[in-house]
Amino acid sequence: MSEFNSFEFVVEQAKEGKWKLLRVSMIALYVLYAAAVAIVIGVFLPGMVPLFALVPVTLWIIVYFTWRYTSLEYEYSIQSGELTFSKIYGKRSRRTQLKMRVRDASLIAPLDDGEYSARATAYQPEVEFSAISSLKAPDIYFMLFELEDQKTGNKKRAIFYFEATANALKTCRFYNQAATVITKVSR
Repeated sequence: MSEFNSFEFVVEQAKEGKWKLLRVSMIALYVLYAAAVAIVIGVFLPGMVPLFALVPVTLWIIVYFTWRYTSLEYEYSIQSGELTFSKIYGKRSRRTQLKMRVRDASLIAPLDDGEYSARATAYQPEVEFSAISSLKAPDIYFMLFELEDQKTGNKKRAIFYFEATANALKTCRFYNQAATVITKVSR
């Protein structure tokens, strides 16, 4: 298989802003849960002190099923001209967010402060997909396209933000030369 037929890239969401707040909030909720259960057992069920042994077990179960949502990775891949974008929670559960053909993109360009970002703003997308780790990440690109609504069949303007690599841009250019703008990227 040629290097242009397939590409895959994974980026981890930076622990800043709302993601940092989410992690701190989850830890606070875990502590609050343990304290609340301990108080309820101590005050309302003083003869049931052995129930304290259930606190760590139930807390572990709660952490196991909820902590994954504080650790997010974005994966985008291009296989035979089809872009697939997925979110991966806690390295365990994957949810596909978008599937589209690269040739359907009307523009693939860098999101800088120049002409291209103005075109992205003027496009006024109705649906946004983001595969960037942080707004401070280097080499942020966007892809403009139309997405068909599964329920109504109407087309909506959509944008996909991603951290570009040289191989990703080569692959995009291979499948959609007219719409792809290539600049020098750090990866």
